[in-house]
Amino acid sequence: MTERSWHRVAGTDDLEVGGVMMAKAGDTLVAVVRTEDGVCALDNACPHLGGPLANGRIDDGKLVCPWHGRAFDLATGECEGFAESVQAYDAEIRDDGIYVASD
Repeated sequence: MTERSWHRVAGTDDLEVGGVMMAKAGDTLVAVVRTEDGVCALDNACPHLGGPLANGRIDDGKLVCPWHGRAFDLATGECEGFAESVQAYDAEIRDDGIYVASD
């Protein structure tokens, strides 16, 4: 089993509630989303045609791809109505920044 590593991807003030940003967690590009409840992270590339999810918008607990509107659940990465989903990563806010876990 691969050990999981935590990566500081942003400062605590770099992402406001409702914001989305692209970050690099190890070798993985992720879309980091800050909600009222904390932060979450998903693969940055939409599996449909590779759209940059970090350029998307938040709508009803989902991250919506800016290219074709596919919506991915912030907690699970699942895309309702489609077999394709994206990887969801553990993410958290600490005193010194926003962290995302990756393998």
